[in-house]
Amino acid sequence: MRLLYFGDPAGAIELLERDLGLVGIVHGRRGGRGLRTLLPKVKHLPRWHLPDLADPQVVSSLSALRPDLLVSCFYPQLIPKSVLNLAPGVNVHPSALPRWRGPDPCAWAIRSGDQNTAVTVHWLTDKLDEGDIIAQVTHDIQPTDTTGRLAMRLEAKAAIQIADVVHRMSQGQSPASRPQQGEITWAPLEAADEWEIDWHQSATEIERFVRAALPDPGAYSGIGQELLVVLKSVKAAAGQFDFLAPGTPFVRDGFVHIKCGQDALQLRRVKLGRRTLSGPEFARLLV
Repeated sequence: MRLLYFGDPAGAIELLERDLGLVGIVHGRRGGRGLRTLLPKVKHLPRWHLPDLADPQVVSSLSALRPDLLVSCFYPQLIPKSVLNLAPGVNVHPSALPRWRGPDPCAWAIRSGDQNTAVTVHWLTDKLDEGDIIAQVTHDIQPTDTTGRLAMRLEAKAAIQIADVVHRMSQGQSPASRPQQGEITWAPLEAADEWEIDWHQSATEIERFVRAALPDPGAYSGIGQELLVVLKSVKAAAGQFDFLAPGTPFVRDGFVHIKCGQDALQLRRVKLGRRTLSGPEFARLLV
């Protein structure tokens, strides 16, 4: 089987290790985990870095590879019909489709309090994350997961899962598939200025919001004349400080707490201006 690959290094490495017949690679970004491992193995293959897939010359070059299957693994752009017409295609997405279609599913799953998510392999279409499902495996979301940590874990599982599907196809097995069912929700990529903390929300919601914003750009708020980015936090009872207005800081048990719409948020690690501070270090600044 002749495979034309689109996306991150991890999926390509998994396909190469199984000797599944890569004939070309369209890289989704300049870097990515595993790139140094991948490059020596694909020096002989034609490669592109985020080309204009609407360019007829690019399409002609891809067509010349005579692919039997297109394989997409975290490619950051929609693949247009002109390329999809070259061969059938499969994609892998780190969510329980149709929940969290779009570019930032891990952040939205954490932010929304989902207890689990999934890795889904589906047929490629020219619509975003819309094709029929070939395989879907559920994975737990840990209470301390950040977007970065969850994404890294799911990306590793996704590379293996899509390689498993492609391997079965290369053996002549026609994969069963089913339409996506259930409520469609969307996971857009938020701009950095959309991660400002709303202290009128509950501490539970804000703690999830903080984890969803990590490692970048980080959930932030103003304190005095400085920018405060919350790097680690836990929900805490407001107790005797429950009368305070949302957004008001207080120090208790050696940590800064901020009153929320419900309960309070205990700050365990923060970035204040350019300084990264532990919770007790930050508390000593405010006392």
